Amino acid sequence: MAVGIGLVAVTFAALVQVSVMPSFSLFGVQPNFLIVLLAAWVSIRYRREAFVLIPAGGLVLGLLDAEPLGLAMLALTPLIFLAEIREMRLVESDLLPAVILVALATLSYEITILLTLAIEGEHLNMWTSMLDVLVPAVMANVLLLLPVYGVVRLASWDMRQQRAF
Repeated sequence: MAVGIGLVAVTFAALVQVSVMPSFSLFGVQPNFLIVLLAAWVSIRYRREAFVLIPAGGLVLGLLDAEPLGLAMLALTPLIFLAEIREMRLVESDLLPAVILVALATLSYEITILLTLAIEGEHLNMWTSMLDVLVPAVMANVLLLLPVYGVVRLASWDMRQQRAF
């Protein structure tokens, strides 16, 4: 049941990412709603759900976005490996690992996109890209994480054994 709800949420997030988010700019970049939702889901819910939702999110985003089809799925793949941060349980909170997860997932996603552009022949200044894209994207996604985390936490009422923050 939770995976079905997650698939609907991921599809909705991908639709929002390609239709609504281009009209929003935070720190000069477009926040990535799909990364934020997936990171919040991974931080709060079970890891086995992430193994289905992350590739599904990449596929749906790849079908809807103007990028090459497998690029979104490839760029979201490190999120599966980063899900191990939560499993290590270094702190009692789920919010701090979620912030770290969003930051690392955003960096890996944006670096994958930048490397793909460089491979396709686009001339990129990596220093400028880091200052103008990577750092603002991390900040924007971490800020977007706070309300999304709260909604996913409230929606996960069946996981009473975990602490809220």
